[in-house]
Amino acid sequence: MATTFTYPRGVYAAEQPLWLNFYTAPYSLINEDRTRYGVINRAQFHIQLPMPKEPGYQIQHNFGESNNNPVGPILSRAGIANSGGNLFGAGGANMISRLLQPATFFAERMFATSTYRRFSNIAEYTMVSEGRKQYFFQYIMVPKSAEESIQVQQIVGTFRKCSYPAVASGLPERSYPQKLWSLAVTKGNGVAFGGEVNLTANWLGEPLVCVLQNVIVKKNDDADTVIRYLPNGASSVTLLGLLFTEFETGTYVPETNSIMSKSEISTMYFGTSR
Repeated sequence: MATTFTYPRGVYAAEQPLWLNFYTAPYSLINEDRTRYGVINRAQFHIQLPMPKEPGYQIQHNFGESNNNPVGPILSRAGIANSGGNLFGAGGANMISRLLQPATFFAERMFATSTYRRFSNIAEYTMVSEGRKQYFFQYIMVPKSAEESIQVQQIVGTFRKCSYPAVASGLPERSYPQKLWSLAVTKGNGVAFGGEVNLTANWLGEPLVCVLQNVIVKKNDDADTVIRYLPNGASSVTLLGLLFTEFETGTYVPETNSIMSKSEISTMYFGTSR
């Protein structure tokens, strides 16, 4: 069962309309363990924080220009299909015509006019790789009690420690992350929203399993000229910044009308790879 850390606590927790939940579980090569539900179900730590003031995300797909695209004048299965037939059957004349077009361009340009031009650049923008969404969250934690200050310390320490790789027996390489993360938005205590809304998809755009890429911790507030601390020695103000990046790229799946990771698609169609 996951160890849960929550900030704020007590009466302040009851005032939160939305919670942002961070679930983390050990890295695994099994496809089911690398899914969002797989991480949540076997989570070692669950950190619950309020929804930050400016939640959001960025998606940046990688495209490149190439003449070898599936709709260009190339002799490929996709090219034949887009030409209306095959080379030796129905539509073959159309296919041959398309293959000969670059060669006939020299003669054709003599008949070009200001109202008719053949496009010399037939390249299309081809998707090289899908984008990985990134999430940056910022928090200012001001503990109101000794118990809450300890909870803040445990939350910051969990994020920091889980961002590092772990020692694996017999494996000197440390190229894989120690933990995988799953993000989920849930409603607060006693809050009722009208209608059925997927809170996680609505606020974070269906976040896939992530890795924790960057942790920023600052003690004390920039506005203070002196360090302020609590009676137990803990900082009275802790600023926390977190940068999560999706571990795998996503693909749109029409059957589920959602974005799914490679591991989730593999689990759905081929079962668990144990």
